[in-house]
Amino acid sequence: MRSKHSLLGICTAAVLGLAMLPTASIVSFAADQFEQGTDAEGYDWELWNQYGQGSVSMTHPGNGAYSCEWSNIENALFRAGKRFGFNATKTWKEYDNIAINYDVDYQPNGNSYLCCYGWTMNPTVEYYIVEDWGNWRPPGTEKQGTIEVDGVQYDLYTSMRVNKPSIFSDNDTFPQYWSVRVPDQKSSKGTIRVSDHFAAWEKIGWDMKGALYEVSLNVEGYQSSGKANVKKNEIIFGADPIPTEETTEAPATQPTDPPVVPDDGIYFHCDFEDGVDSWSGRGDATVAQSETAFAGSSGLAVTGRTDTWNGTSIALGTAEFVPGNSYSFSVMAMQNVAASDDFKLTLQYADADGKDHYDTIAEASGEKGEWVQLSNTSFEIPNGAVNLLLYVETAESKNDFFIDEAGAAVKGTKFDVSAAAKPLLGDVDVNGSVELKDLVALQKYMLGFSVTVNAETSDMNADGTIDVFDLALLKRELLKKNSEPADITPAPTEEKEEPAAEVQERREGYWYNKADVSWIDPSKPMVAFAFDDGPNYSDKAAFATRIQNALSENNAHGTFFYVGQNIAGNEAEIKRAHELGFEIANHTWTHTDLRVVDAAAIRQEVSSCANKLAEITGETDFLLRPPYLGVNDTVKSNVNVPLINCGLDSGDWSGASAQEIIDKFTAAAQNGSLNGKVILMHETYDSTAQAVEYLVPYLQGQG
Repeated sequence: MRSKHSLLGICTAAVLGLAMLPTASIVSFAADQFEQGTDAEGYDWELWNQYGQGSVSMTHPGNGAYSCEWSNIENALFRAGKRFGFNATKTWKEYDNIAINYDVDYQPNGNSYLCCYGWTMNPTVEYYIVEDWGNWRPPGTEKQGTIEVDGVQYDLYTSMRVNKPSIFSDNDTFPQYWSVRVPDQKSSKGTIRVSDHFAAWEKIGWDMKGALYEVSLNVEGYQSSGKANVKKNEIIFGADPIPTEETTEAPATQPTDPPVVPDDGIYFHCDFEDGVDSWSGRGDATVAQSETAFAGSSGLAVTGRTDTWNGTSIALGTAEFVPGNSYSFSVMAMQNVAASDDFKLTLQYADADGKDHYDTIAEASGEKGEWVQLSNTSFEIPNGAVNLLLYVETAESKNDFFIDEAGAAVKGTKFDVSAAAKPLLGDVDVNGSVELKDLVALQKYMLGFSVTVNAETSDMNADGTIDVFDLALLKRELLKKNSEPADITPAPTEEKEEPAAEVQERREGYWYNKADVSWIDPSKPMVAFAFDDGPNYSDKAAFATRIQNALSENNAHGTFFYVGQNIAGNEAEIKRAHELGFEIANHTWTHTDLRVVDAAAIRQEVSSCANKLAEITGETDFLLRPPYLGVNDTVKSNVNVPLINCGLDSGDWSGASAQEIIDKFTAAAQNGSLNGKVILMHETYDSTAQAVEYLVPYLQGQG
């Protein structure tokens, strides 16, 4: 659990560091959402939402009770209790006996836990007594043994927090102490005998001699969604608490009342048109509403997966999805990374002994860009199952993917998705096939000719805009079907107003750009953005992504000169640049100065990198920008491709700030000296990414 103080400090530093940039170039974390108060009975409550991400809500009717809900958050917590504050002087022993009687309708969907939480001062200690959790059982490190409190088994954990935020500062060192119920005894109702835990901790040498700052009942979520209704939160000091009911609830195989069946038989239908619809990331995965959809205008993107079981999930309540009964489930899934992938729809649940199980509901294989249905019209939820979690994963890959049209219904229901299928992408004139005249029509439309195209079938990348990227994707699709070589552009039709920028057939002695530049209006001023030294790696990878995004989001072009020895493990960056329609180019294998090596070494440096780029992109013949712009007669006579120099140097390599780069280019644009220039930039600097994010829309605004 992170203190709000540290995150506010981070945000302030980020904003101050960019304060001198124009508004359009500022990139920083959003501020945290933070609310607190005291109810009529003296219970202190708090809501904290890191970066203000997603949606959160909290109501606090009084007497420590509260309800909360969260969706698509990074990290959020909700708590109510007794906060004695920085003026506290009493230790826990001086309160004689501390306990919490609690009753919570706890419905986590993903990573979350329900706990008693607080701090002590002098020494500083952060403590947790965890009663229930979602997908992840905290904290999982440095186990110190097991204790029994009030007939319940708790595992003990501790860790030392070094240079981390605390209630005192953003940079503190202190221990965390944890008591965590064993898996088969977790509960959302009962009594937390807080003093008994503190006493047990002291017996094993944990220092609890500090003044008690806070005792609260806390619900926390991390990259998840869920809700909780804290119906009782009675914090007791100095008296023996009386548990409200049995501390541990045994799962029932059937609810007391018969389940309510919806009139239409549909328990839920998630089309993601209004958000993430209570789905959340599983494991390291995150989810977000996406314009990539099977039907309608939105689907759900699942990204950041680090293992096959990472995916997206939604919690199922046993009041509706009754153990022992059968139901119909269906989800549409698609990936756009690998040639093919295998999807799985899975039910995670715990049995009466607390053991987790993972039952496959449905499986399907899909090719790149193909939506497949994961469907089972009669899946039985096992008897005694609790903590039901429905999720989508892949069998072997860690690729990002999308889902849409997710639903659950009564047994036997068939989710017919055929009517929801989208029209044929690339069929610009909607005649039932994708052919050369679709490309010609889309080219004319992009250049402003009076041509009618279908908005849905022309939007090849489903981003809601018809632009040069759709043109490039359609051309690539047609070239796959064409028996002619890939560097032949479809011939114009008999119509006379065909754009002059159309690429010609190859002729001996001419160089032809592989990237699609047919959309460029040569009557306007222009500048060529070119970036050296990629592909990026580790913490610098974000710079290249930001540069690519700034170009693609503004329908602009760029050339990326890659160093061969940097490619291994970073192929995805090059593939993404190629798919976005940018030009892929050569910056030698080891970034050596070609002027100081012999002819054989020059040829080896150039050919090794070119061969690797060809392997990734399927293209051949790459432009070359010599490292250090170093060219002599030996270089010229041993390189049979154009050698790219520069007309304007950004100076990013020599420490130029983003503002200095921006000032240089805006001045050149205003005095006309930028027109026709090839510029020198590097994708390895944050200052370059910031400058590009500002300059691309600025230059377009200047014509």
